[in-house]
Amino acid sequence: MKQNQRGFTFVELLVAIAIVIPVLMGMIGVNLYTFRVGETSRSVMTAMQDGHSVIESIRNVANNQGLNAVAANFPSGQAVAGFANLTNEQIIVTYPNAAQDPLQITVTVTWLDRQRAMSRSLVTQVTRR
Repeated sequence: MKQNQRGFTFVELLVAIAIVIPVLMGMIGVNLYTFRVGETSRSVMTAMQDGHSVIESIRNVANNQGLNAVAANFPSGQAVAGFANLTNEQIIVTYPNAAQDPLQITVTVTWLDRQRAMSRSLVTQVTRR
């Protein structure tokens, strides 16, 4: 008399586990990668917003006080104070010659993203009105 067996054999269970575990590991890896890319993207966007904020401040100074005031308020090669939205964030304003009109300004934002040095630069020109 044959009995009707139910359930899985040990070999079938091992094969199922051998298939499921790599698939789960792959899904976890994709999730981690997506999280890291999103985090890096967020930090780049924050850096760009901070850089644009500095450019806006420079334009306001140039419009209200003149180009000479830009050099006084934003010395070339010096860090701009007041920005700490990112880890070790530093914003540097540089320009070749403060007497130029239009004044070509480069704003460089540097920061650390997961122990990697990151940097983005924005270039603009400011002129007398």
